[in-house]
Amino acid sequence: MQRGLYRQFLRLLVMAVVLPSLAFGAAMVLSRYRSELAQIDAHTVASADILAHELDQSLVALRASLHVLASAGERHRLDWNRELAGLQRRYPPILTLIVTDARGRVVGAAPASAVARAIGLDVADRAYFQVPARSGRDYVSDAFVGRGIGRDPLVVVSVPRYRDGAFEGVIEASLSPSQLYDDSGHGDYETVLLDRGDRVIHASGGMELAFMQRAADTGFGAALGALDSAQARGSLPVMPGGARAFVARARTADGWSLYAVAPRERAERGAFERAMQMSQLLLLAVFGAALAFVWYARVLARAASSLLLRLRALASGAGPEPGAHAADAPMPEELQPVLDAIVELSGRLEHAHAELRQSLAEREDEVVQRTAQLREALRELDRVACTDPLTGALNRRGRDEFVRALAAQGARLGSVAVLLIDVDHFKAYNDRYGHRAGDEALRAAVAAIRAEVREGADAVVRTGGEEFCVLIPGVGRARVLNTARAILLGMYRRDIEHRDSEHGRLSCSIGVAMAYAVDELEAAMDRADEALYRAKRRGRNGYCF
Repeated sequence: MQRGLYRQFLRLLVMAVVLPSLAFGAAMVLSRYRSELAQIDAHTVASADILAHELDQSLVALRASLHVLASAGERHRLDWNRELAGLQRRYPPILTLIVTDARGRVVGAAPASAVARAIGLDVADRAYFQVPARSGRDYVSDAFVGRGIGRDPLVVVSVPRYRDGAFEGVIEASLSPSQLYDDSGHGDYETVLLDRGDRVIHASGGMELAFMQRAADTGFGAALGALDSAQARGSLPVMPGGARAFVARARTADGWSLYAVAPRERAERGAFERAMQMSQLLLLAVFGAALAFVWYARVLARAASSLLLRLRALASGAGPEPGAHAADAPMPEELQPVLDAIVELSGRLEHAHAELRQSLAEREDEVVQRTAQLREALRELDRVACTDPLTGALNRRGRDEFVRALAAQGARLGSVAVLLIDVDHFKAYNDRYGHRAGDEALRAAVAAIRAEVREGADAVVRTGGEEFCVLIPGVGRARVLNTARAILLGMYRRDIEHRDSEHGRLSCSIGVAMAYAVDELEAAMDRADEALYRAKRRGRNGYCF
């Protein structure tokens, strides 16, 4: 390569590549830094919303459990101490539980260590008794310190209970503020939960706020006036010592305020480190490209003559003279012979390549078609192997594959609802109407079940004869009980005559249980089986949890 061309190439490299890349890289680093801060602000808002939603869901589930217990107490005479102890085992945040009569006297309590102190205690002056007694509504308190069974920091949830339409007392659960929600999985975020009077219910350790401390009396509360401004959210002096942080607020359904706080120093450090990493990579890429171009230019000068000889030998030496295509392909004079040789060679190889491509395309089409046929056959074989041929529900193998798929989700799975369903008096139905009618009845039962579950997300399994199992992942107790009621109603509305049934129609009984991990499924199925037999003993065409 001539000396003048080499120098021109280096100047062009610097002006056209290196300097623009550096300027563009600096702009990208600054933009990335700002984008990182904006993302941290957005994540703070999302974390506050998620934690508030989790807290709402937890309190909704607790109130639902208290109502279920109150409803059971309306229908039956319960051993309140035992029932409350069982409820406390299922909800670890509960410190104590009490049940009162209509005058506010405690008639049941949990845990067992609190029973002796609680029984007979008069709580008629407490808000958690007075509000449900007057209004008939659930009650969720603000932060306070207990003064009956203990002196612990508390928030309480209470619901009224009735018998024959008359107020009979309340069921009250006292909760530990530190266990209301799980803030351990949100990385560098701190959290603060304030009640309706802006007093601290719970604050993570980095905030240095005490239980029931008024937010207005702290630096945290004084800095919240500008929180509604999006620009101010990332620079509020809410941390101990006046350090600034990103702050987001979310309201709970009960009027509490939950704040997610991301200390700005931690956030900026992470954003700055990622921006610097990006700038270092950019610099390495620019200098690497420059070195590669310089090296390639030198190698090209030495290799040009050798490439020319090899290409002309490959092309049989019949190409035009060097420079013949200069007008069509402006190239440096030193590389024009290489271009001439490549053009000549490409013409000779094009025809051979065209034939080869056509042959390969034909073979590839055959391979694609055969592969599609094999895949379809395998899918059909897998479907048949996992499906009950009479009803179309999953068989035991299909159920096992569904459970393995749930296990693969690990901690993301959450709860799994189990419904065991048995068609009532099915043997008598078969004996009276014949096996063909019995097969149609089983298909109708599966159709009624499938109408109330999610296609693809839930599993409907025929476990044997007239028995079926439904697995519903990711739902709570209230949702699954609604599903059980809908299945009962759907089956009953199909109006299939059954003269040997006490209901005159074909019906079913359902046992319901919950598993909170895949390895609890077998135990949950045992509980669902026991619940199924209770439903049958109560007259069938019903469900039990």
